Amino acid sequence: MTESPNSNNHQNPTDRTSLSDSDSSLAADSKKWYAMRSLFNTELKTKRLLDAASIENFLPLEWKVREDKAGRKIKQLTPLVSNLIFVHASRDELLPLMDDNSKFQHIYRRGGSQHEPIVVPERQMSDFIRAVKSSDRPIYLSPSELPAFKPGQRISIMGGTLDGVEGRIAKIRGARSRRLVVEIPGLLAAAVEIDPALVRFM
Repeated sequence: MTESPNSNNHQNPTDRTSLSDSDSSLAADSKKWYAMRSLFNTELKTKRLLDAASIENFLPLEWKVREDKAGRKIKQLTPLVSNLIFVHASRDELLPLMDDNSKFQHIYRRGGSQHEPIVVPERQMSDFIRAVKSSDRPIYLSPSELPAFKPGQRISIMGGTLDGVEGRIAKIRGARSRRLVVEIPGLLAAAVEIDPALVRFM
């Protein structure tokens, strides 16, 4: 479990069971949310390149305390999951970037068609990003950590900054109240604070 300020013992996403969803069709002219690899600690560099190209992306981050060369402790935002970045683009936009950078690669579905990239459904990705950005300290959970928190009934948020966001309600260790858990199956989940008055059980 990792608590982060709005953005490691998390497994590499290439080893995880991937998504199965109708959004995995690969029409070259349509934008989709792809789960991508950015190898060898190049996640932040890849994000800068995508930002410069005006390609929407999402890189989960966490605060870590590190020592600089002088031995001073400094707090830095670092990628939460090694190699993982989400990119909203068409294949036509992605292919030139991948050709120019061998460290920037698709993550392929395990058990799917050969060379079938993982595609995160638009609604699922939108809900996840909105949830994370709504909280100063979202708690990130890897797929292996999630079952221990026994996320319960599905809920929808009615009103406020998370209006329409769906997920499951759970009691997270260390949190004083129950939280909304929004999940990208097989990759990552986030638990955020919610106003109980805005919860609608589904």
